[in-house]
Amino acid sequence: MGTDSAGDGPARPDRDRAVVAGLRRRTDEVLAAAPAPVTAEEAAFDRAVVVECRYLMRLLSSRRRSEGEMRERLRQREVPRDVAHEAIARTRRAGLIDDAAFARDWVAQRRQRRGLSDEALRRELEAKRVASEDIATALALGVEDEEERARRLVRDRLVREERALADDVDGSVRGKVARRLDAHLRRKGYDGALALRVISTELRALTGR
Repeated sequence: MGTDSAGDGPARPDRDRAVVAGLRRRTDEVLAAAPAPVTAEEAAFDRAVVVECRYLMRLLSSRRRSEGEMRERLRQREVPRDVAHEAIARTRRAGLIDDAAFARDWVAQRRQRRGLSDEALRRELEAKRVASEDIATALALGVEDEEERARRLVRDRLVREERALADDVDGSVRGKVARRLDAHLRRKGYDGALALRVISTELRALTGR
């Protein structure tokens, strides 16, 4: 009696009772321990953090934003640095800050809607304080290269100029159109040499000269 069948220690019911007693004792100790006191200053800090977290949620409800962009908005609100840091940390832990995904979405949308060059997109993302490696990864995505995007922009504009170019007898209309197209591509961030090449070839394809 008192040992198990192998004779190597207390019987199993005794061991089980010891484990249960140990767990009960530890539970009693935890329950008896007084909770850590919260000072008025700590409570005020937490309330301030919650206010800024709610502000960040409102920002994110309209569109995805970079961490740097949200930090700048908190700075403009003159939020104390420690409160801003904690609000950003909580938002990140909630999975609502992802600069890599932000950069991918930004590049895809701005390429599609505005036809911007990679250099223009890089400048925009840098202004939003996105890390250079996230920018590089986002710009590397997509099958359409810069020259093709520039050609698409030029072709879209040339549709409006087709009739005027058909009536151009002295080349004056062609010159004006070329200058407008060049200014358009420069505003989109395209290199001057690329813009000249694309405009020349697209005008030649349209007019035959």
